[in-house]
Amino acid sequence: MTRLDLKSADGDGTKELAFDMQTRCQILLEELGQFQAHLRELKKETRVEVKGFKGGLQAEMKSLDKLTKSDPEIPKTKHGLRSSNLLFYSSVWSTAKTCTSVIGLGKKFYWPPSKDTQSTTNGKPDASGSTRKQNHALVDVVSQDGLEWIKVSSITEKRIIWDLAKAGWVDSDDESEDGLDPIDDEDDEPEGLLKQVEALLKASRATFVRNRHPRIVLILPRIGSVPDSKEVGNILSKIRDLGVLVKTADEIPTPPSLAEAILKMAAERFDSFSEVLNIDCTILLAFASDLSHGRVEPEDWHNKAISRQIEMEAEDQLLPNSLWPACGPRKMVCTRDAAIRMQEIVETIGTENEKKRAELLLLNVDSPHPREEILADFQSLTDYPVPKDWALPIQVVDVDIPAIMAALPPVVEKVAKNLTPINQSVFLYGWANDLTTLSSNGSVAKGMEVVIEANRVDDKTLGPDVWLSPSSRSLVGKEKQRRGYSEKETSEGFAAGNGHAS
Repeated sequence: MTRLDLKSADGDGTKELAFDMQTRCQILLEELGQFQAHLRELKKETRVEVKGFKGGLQAEMKSLDKLTKSDPEIPKTKHGLRSSNLLFYSSVWSTAKTCTSVIGLGKKFYWPPSKDTQSTTNGKPDASGSTRKQNHALVDVVSQDGLEWIKVSSITEKRIIWDLAKAGWVDSDDESEDGLDPIDDEDDEPEGLLKQVEALLKASRATFVRNRHPRIVLILPRIGSVPDSKEVGNILSKIRDLGVLVKTADEIPTPPSLAEAILKMAAERFDSFSEVLNIDCTILLAFASDLSHGRVEPEDWHNKAISRQIEMEAEDQLLPNSLWPACGPRKMVCTRDAAIRMQEIVETIGTENEKKRAELLLLNVDSPHPREEILADFQSLTDYPVPKDWALPIQVVDVDIPAIMAALPPVVEKVAKNLTPINQSVFLYGWANDLTTLSSNGSVAKGMEVVIEANRVDDKTLGPDVWLSPSSRSLVGKEKQRRGYSEKETSEGFAAGNGHAS
């Protein structure tokens, strides 16, 4: 829908336009519903925030429902269609369908107030939250698992010029030739486009995702790559100079089919992984565990963790649905400390099949066995189809902790103090070599982020890139060895019953 549609609509045409907009809004809601249904299948519905976007779209639907029943001849009906935000919501949804790892639609982000602007009560910061409400930016699409913030603006060149004139920067007629601009769209606040971008940047600078600031992308579907107005071109140049990626009408990709888009929108951030993956001991155990390779019958000697993992595997198969897609065809490495710890656990409590898998995982890379043979042997030990491009065996690497720490930012000293020796070897090695580390040890990953942020002295310090598995797997083990093993795990620094190495 364009403003031209609205301008040309008369009596019957207005009615037809109202029904057309109603249909298109209903299609948007149905497509959003399919996306949410897919998220529920993946058990990711709580990770993706769409409440604000969906609520706005539902409100728009109610408004259009009323307009289809209104008298098309009265000015109020035409004005209602003219001021509709359907174009904005359509643009946001079309943009989202081109994105990967979408975790939010219409999500607010905040930045702390300055001392000059912070509200106070009796000389103390105001706890009412009124200042916090002022210090926020609305991000239309949060993608790349939080590292990309997209703002979609349906603003026109005429509206930008009008805002500049209002601020006294340029001369402009108050009315456009069609009499329709300026109109306040949902995303076009009175302070203008530049102010919106500045707010997004403030919120981004106050936000760290895996120790990184989100990147800002501005989508302008109603402005060309070469604006007609010099003033508009200058504004876009200023925005780009702030580090914002600007995409104008002819630079916006065409959305794929809904089925393809939904898969991509709900996908993990695998395309951002390093070419070589660093495998934590927790993932080595998941690769080896009987729990990850098919149905395991519950036994009375199974501890609560194993019983729960049996249930989880029945609901969502970890290797086919998460770990193998995360690995793809990438080369895998693990530190010698991680390999030794995994082998110790397997030798102590592992079943015969768990021992066989562990051996295949860590075969010498110079082994005479071709990869096809290794994968075939692994296939004989699992109920699931093993990907033909899974890059076994995993290469074991030696790690010099003092040398690694000398090469990392000074904050590594404080990070390392909170890590056990094995976790130092795994996470510091991945950090120093810019490798994505695959782990299920969420407490350690979060702990490192907290320490780095608490001791940050600049915005350039990046912590390790850690991808967390949605769940963990311990070894099933054999009854005789498993009974009482949780006490041994705890004394040696393992997460009791979970097969985690720490």
